[in-house]
Amino acid sequence: MKKFKNIIIFTHEKYLKNKDVKTLVSFLKKKKISCEFLIQSSNEVKILSNNKIVKPHTSLKKTTLGNQGLVIVFGGDGLFLSASKFAFILDIPILGINFGKIGFLVDVDKKNALKEITQIILGKYILDNRILIDAKVTNIQNNQITSTSLNDIVIHNFGLLRMIQVKIHVNNYLINVQRSDGIIIATPTGSTAYSMSNGCPIVSPDANVISITPISPHTYSHRPLIINAKDKITVEVERDSIKHSLVTFDGGNNLNVNYPKTIEIKRSKKSLKIIHPNNYNYFQILNKKLKWGGRS
Repeated sequence: MKKFKNIIIFTHEKYLKNKDVKTLVSFLKKKKISCEFLIQSSNEVKILSNNKIVKPHTSLKKTTLGNQGLVIVFGGDGLFLSASKFAFILDIPILGINFGKIGFLVDVDKKNALKEITQIILGKYILDNRILIDAKVTNIQNNQITSTSLNDIVIHNFGLLRMIQVKIHVNNYLINVQRSDGIIIATPTGSTAYSMSNGCPIVSPDANVISITPISPHTYSHRPLIINAKDKITVEVERDSIKHSLVTFDGGNNLNVNYPKTIEIKRSKKSLKIIHPNNYNYFQILNKKLKWGGRS
């Protein structure tokens, strides 16, 4: 496996003075690892060395941050999702150190971080390729916005407390006309996030599938649906629902789209490379995080 000498450290400004973060950064410098910091505050991400704001959808290029080999995230799953946009565009792997709460994506405990990072920078790790989904949204002004997501794309109501009505097509075939608070289109990685809270099953991350899950549907017959990741999904928002509908990508990190008319979703041709320690086991993570192993 590839060894690493140039690393991007992605974290929130609240962690900059954290003792554990300082210890990890000091350790990397002693190992002569070059570190570039990306710091998130609110919805902005800045390069610490020059205070320049970078946006993955507009201003980020491979040359912006030099020849980097790895993104290390110090934070929780939300921060990991923000960082994944940068890792995807730069086409480099990403590693998560858990400074948050549950942490399905940031699977390295901060207590074990020094030990695991030592092995990883030497090329001893598991490389996990995760499905990404692309979306093209056409809004009420007929502008088109595109984005790529690791977890999910959600079409939902906002503002008024009322349902929205959508038509869902798979491979140009109408499968459902649905009234609900919204729908979640999720990857296997996203199956432990918002879709799980709405009754969708947990999907093994190496499965080649995409899930479609209603949010509080008006009729109980509307159930989660698992389809082949090769299939194309088109969601049409009914005219009366457009002005109180919103599309969010990975929980609204960096980009939201108001007043959507149509949303076209398909599996991305690219994937996100996630690094895990050699002792990583997905089902062990589920057991631990969801507390399946103990008494209720």
